Amino acid sequence: MSKHSKMILFIFILLGSIFSFFFKNYLYGYILFLLSLIPIFFIFRNEFLLLAFLKIRKKDMKGLKKYLGYIKNPQLQLTKNQIAYYYFLNGILYSENNIFRSENYMKKALDLGLKFKQNIAIAKLNLAIASLSKGNKKRAEFLLLEAKKMDISGLLHDQIQIIKIQMKKINIGNINRPNPYIRKKF
Repeated sequence: MSKHSKMILFIFILLGSIFSFFFKNYLYGYILFLLSLIPIFFIFRNEFLLLAFLKIRKKDMKGLKKYLGYIKNPQLQLTKNQIAYYYFLNGILYSENNIFRSENYMKKALDLGLKFKQNIAIAKLNLAIASLSKGNKKRAEFLLLEAKKMDISGLLHDQIQIIKIQMKKINIGNINRPNPYIRKKF
C-alpha cells in the first residue's frame, strides 16, 4: 500500500469520525478517530519493514526476503529514512551470498542516511569486507577504522578483530612488488 493511499484512508476514516460526532454518536466518533491513527502510524513505520526487522532479529533470512519482497516500489511506499533501511536490510540479506550486491545496497543505505550509529557500523563493516575481497586493502582498513569508531556499544568488536587478522594473513599490498630473486635484464 503506497503512502498516498494510506493518507486517503486516513482522511476517509477521519471524515467518518467527524460525521459520527456531528450526529452525536460519540462512541463511534472516538473509535473511528483512534482507528484513523493506524494508517498515519504505518506511513511513518512501514509494516513490512517492521516485520522484516522482527525476522532479522530471529535470524530468519527466508522470512526477511519474503517481507522485503512485498515492497515493490520503495520510492512510492516508503519515506526517505525507510528507503535507507530497506537498502540496509537488503544488504544484510545478500551479505552471505553475494557480497558485491550487498556492497551496492550498503552504499545506497549510507548515502540515504542511516540514523543509528550501530547500523552505520554494520554497513561500513560489510563495505570493508567487500573492499577486502576486491583487493583494496587501504580502503578496507579505512572502513574498518570508521566502523570501529561508530561501534559505540562494542557489538562488532570481535568481527572487526577477525577481519584485521585476515587482513594481516593476506598480503594484498605487495601484489605489484617485483620478485627480488629474478634477474633484471638491461
